[in-house]
Parts: sequence; C-alpha cells; structure tokens
Amino acid sequence: MWYCYKEEIMKITLKTIITGFFAMLLIIGFSGNGNSIEKEKVPIAPLEKKLPSMQPSPGQRVSPPITDGGGDEMYNPGVDLVVSKVEMQRGIFMGAQKIRIITTIKNMWRGSTSTRIKIMFYTLDMAEWIEGGIGPNEEIRAGAIYVNDPTGTRALNFSVMVDNNNEIPENNDMNHRCDNINLSSSETNKVYNCPIIGPHEPLI
Repeated sequence: MWYCYKEEIMKITLKTIITGFFAMLLIIGFSGNGNSIEKEKVPIAPLEKKLPSMQPSPGQRVSPPITDGGGDEMYNPGVDLVVSKVEMQRGIFMGAQKIRIITTIKNMWRGSTSTRIKIMFYTLDMAEWIEGGIGPNEEIRAGAIYVNDPTGTRALNFSVMVDNNNEIPENNDMNHRCDNINLSSSETNKVYNCPIIGPHEPLI
C-alpha cells in the first residue's frame, strides 16, 4: 500500500513538471512571436517640411540677369548722334534749277542702333531719313534734299537736327542740332562743318 501511494506521488510530481515545462515553452513561443512582429514593423518616415516657394509673387520686381559679355547678349554702351557737316550745291537737278543739300551724321560713341534715323531741316520744312541705323563711331552721308532756286541766287539760313523726336535712346540728347547754316546768294558751293558738343559718355 505504501508503494502504491509513493508511485502516485511520483506521477503527480512528474505531471506537474511536464505541465510547467510546456507552459514555459508556450510563454517563450509567444514572446518570440511578439519580437518577430516588432522587428517586421517598417519605420514611418518623418513628414518632410515643405520649403517656402522661391518664385517671386506678381507684385515683386525681379532684377534682370547680368551677362558676362560672352554670350549673345552683349552690353550696348549706347549711341551719341550729332550732325557733323552739311553740303550745299547749286545746279540743275531733275531738270530744274535747285540747291542740293546733303547732311552727314556721326555716332560719337561705341554703341549702335538699327533704328531708322530722322533728320529734320528747320525753316525749310523738310526731312530726310537714314535707313538701317548706325554703327559704333560711324559717320554716314545721308540722302539729298532739294530746294527750288529758280533765279540761281536764293539765300538760305536753316538748322538741321538729327533724331529731333528723341526716338533713339542716347547718351546725350542735347547735341542733336546744328544751327545757323547759311548759303549766301553769291555762293554756289559750300560745306558747313557743325560744331560738335560733348560730353560723349556711356549710356547709363
């Protein structure tokens, strides 16, 4: 009887040990799965801060880029137009007695323009144009105008002004005019050299 009782205690003890062992395995298993799940989590990237736009608003004024002169956009230093001389000659032109007047225009600076250049003759109420503009330090002899001179003794006194309406941007708009050009009744040919007034400076 004692032997049976002892055998029963050993069975209970062994059963308790086995149950505890399986319980421990189950706890370890769940703990491992939890760690695995935790490891498989993908970290969430932090939200990127949106930088303020560098584009100017419609009300802002943007300065133009400064070119280095090595590309197609070359700096134009400007032009300075003056009347350098006026030629007058009596004769028969287009079958009638007339006075032919030819004006020479000069660009006193290093810039250029392709704009049509107007030449105004005051008191004569006439005008002439130079087509195609003018280059740096260039001098151009314009086309002729003709004044009727039926007796061959007409005296002239007039002024010539280049770009009289200031249509061309220039360094100096105060030296366009050549005044007191005259041809007496006894003169048949004359070249009037106009005084050229400065300053001749870069376009600002």
